[in-house]
Amino acid sequence: MKKLMLAALSVLMVLAFSIPAMAAATAAVVDNGDGNVVFGGEATYDMSNKVYVDYGVDDTTNAQFFSITTVHSGGNRMFATTSETSVLWYQTVDKGNDTPISVDEVWTTGQFDSDTSWKSL
Repeated sequence: MKKLMLAALSVLMVLAFSIPAMAAATAAVVDNGDGNVVFGGEATYDMSNKVYVDYGVDDTTNAQFFSITTVHSGGNRMFATTSETSVLWYQTVDKGNDTPISVDEVWTTGQFDSDTSWKSL
């Protein structure tokens, strides 16, 4: 499951860098009912069953700064990163959690370090 989460986050990070190039970039919308994530330009991505994502941008007209958080409700870890850190962070959560924490788009390594609930991979 850890490999699945890392693969999903890796794919989403690549997509995050391509989002600003799409017309009318907007923050992702997560439909927790069917797992579809809709990005700017109406691109839709189907997530694996029980995988939930929170993707945020600082400015929908110029999405230079982003954050992405993901959790699998069958697991006990939530993963996150931002455009301002090169580290993948995780925290332990209760099994069954289907609500990724919304992380500030400009959080740096220092800010993740100062929040003791986050650990680096």
